[in-house]
Amino acid sequence: MRFSIKSPHLRALLWPGLLGLSLSACSSLSSLAGESFTLEGELPANFSLKAQAHYGVANGCDGRSQAKSFESGFQSDPQQYRFTIPVSYREGLCEMRLARVGLFIHGRYGDKDWQQTYDNGDLVIVDKLPEGAPTFQSNGTLTKQAECSWLFKLSTAKSRFGQIDKILTCKNAGAHLVHTELSNKVVSLSFRESADERPYMNGFWLKTTIGWKPCTGRWGTELEELCTEPPQFKTFEMNGRACTVYPNCTE
Repeated sequence: MRFSIKSPHLRALLWPGLLGLSLSACSSLSSLAGESFTLEGELPANFSLKAQAHYGVANGCDGRSQAKSFESGFQSDPQQYRFTIPVSYREGLCEMRLARVGLFIHGRYGDKDWQQTYDNGDLVIVDKLPEGAPTFQSNGTLTKQAECSWLFKLSTAKSRFGQIDKILTCKNAGAHLVHTELSNKVVSLSFRESADERPYMNGFWLKTTIGWKPCTGRWGTELEELCTEPPQFKTFEMNGRACTVYPNCTE
């Protein structure tokens, strides 16, 4: 049944109330916005962190999963980073809930584009913590430290064949987080760069008192090879120089 309000005096009395109800409904739709947690910590010089938060639909509406990215950028000195990451929010009528946060730890060891690489970490959102997983302290902070190391090898790329190439590997770069306990909490995840570099392949470089020397001789190739007895060594290129030992180049 339809009806209309013909009296202008009655319309004047009813419209403010109807408008108030409408604004109240709009306000309730956005009430879930603002639930968040803080991801913060320290990065070594020439490191950058990108956090990619992934969200799924939590209330059965016809919506798609989404992602939000946060990035610190590179700095030549150690830096502090701080990201405020939503735990849940509204997208129209859809209730979006945090599913996980992928971490991309970038490091650079030179000024060329190929002298950058990265390793991954992960903040896993769970309903219950795995046995032994650390929990939030009484002050609402979960503190962890990741250690990143450089692995070196001789490049096989044609454009830089025989030059020192590095791979980044980071341990302990992540955490398990309970979704219902995450709002307004702080995850403090700092990264430390190890000074101890080591070869990417075991047995292909020989450690001496003056540094690491790449072996050759078993197959006679131009790449580093498994060390023989007695060992034979080859030269390599680093920063435009012909070198015999890493990292000091010359003996």
